[in-house]
Amino acid sequence: MSTESQKSTKNAARNTVAQANNIQNDIRNIVIQALKKGQMDPEAIRQTLNEVVEGACEGAKIKPHENAEALKQVANGIDTALKQAAEASKLAIEEASSNVQDFSDHDLKRALNDLQDLESLFLGSLSKVASQGKETAHETLENLLSHIQSSGSAVGQSVNEILTGLHRDLSEGGRLQKIQAADIAKATGATIATIASGVLAGIADSLQPKG
Repeated sequence: MSTESQKSTKNAARNTVAQANNIQNDIRNIVIQALKKGQMDPEAIRQTLNEVVEGACEGAKIKPHENAEALKQVANGIDTALKQAAEASKLAIEEASSNVQDFSDHDLKRALNDLQDLESLFLGSLSKVASQGKETAHETLENLLSHIQSSGSAVGQSVNEILTGLHRDLSEGGRLQKIQAADIAKATGATIATIASGVLAGIADSLQPKG
């Protein structure tokens, strides 16, 4: 993500929370719009989530007495967006696994690992901003983080279900065993992540109001 894109994402999150109209839906859209613009790799996701949470905290300062509910909606919006990102990754992995000439076991292993890490990226961003501890919003983030860690997230549940299905499908013909034995260091990674971004763009377009 370019510096300009990071600034745009952060500003959008800040303005969304400050205006406090439809925070959860708008944050979901902000995350999806950011991820669909480029490769949906872990570093791009991490940067996007960090900018969104930091921007949201800045927006929450404008109405500090409402920040707990606002940041809860922010977390829910991120969770929903990442659940849709998980679905996009699933479809990208399915497409790649059916094309053995262009996608190696190394690439598929990297893609499966990246999918598995989606929830930890979410929690990591909440933890990173909360640990800065300079604003009243950070206490709220710590409470949100603790709640999600104990009760689970939508993206975490979705990823578990998706991985179960993918592992079952890939085990046919022994492909899964080869993937698990592959050296992830040899993965290019970028191609499947690019496919996932394209799929996510299609999901985002389907969610737009018609007419």
